[in-house]
Amino acid sequence: MQIAGVEERRRPLGIWVIVMLQSLNALLILADVFAGTNLSGNDMQRLTQGDEAARALAVTWALLVLVAAHWLWTLSRRGWVMMMLLVGTGLIFYLVLWWVRPADAQWLSMGIAVVTTFYLNSAAVRRRYVQHHEVPRISLGGRSAQ
Repeated sequence: MQIAGVEERRRPLGIWVIVMLQSLNALLILADVFAGTNLSGNDMQRLTQGDEAARALAVTWALLVLVAAHWLWTLSRRGWVMMMLLVGTGLIFYLVLWWVRPADAQWLSMGIAVVTTFYLNSAAVRRRYVQHHEVPRISLGGRSAQ
């Protein structure tokens, strides 16, 4: 027996993958900043070494990604919008990095951002995050609308 509306609210495999990848990436960034590791690549240490503003930006970015991943997981529209904004901004960053310093291009991260953007923008995924608002008819003059 299928309950009406349940199928539309199930998480497709792609959402699982995006939430896992983005959360893992954010956790690696946090580990690099706070523990001094090089899990997300040598560029993170080079960018944040001695620069408190860059460290704060990296931490803020990672926390925003974790919030967006949580909201995306709960099938909240704000999670979809926030993840689209963050992934799109990240993609712009990777493209600028590739344009300015081709030797330092982050090909894997750029590829993941492209695939994530196209997947989140697919009609099937967007449909899961649309909020339908049913507004009842208002009866004026005491008679019900026919």
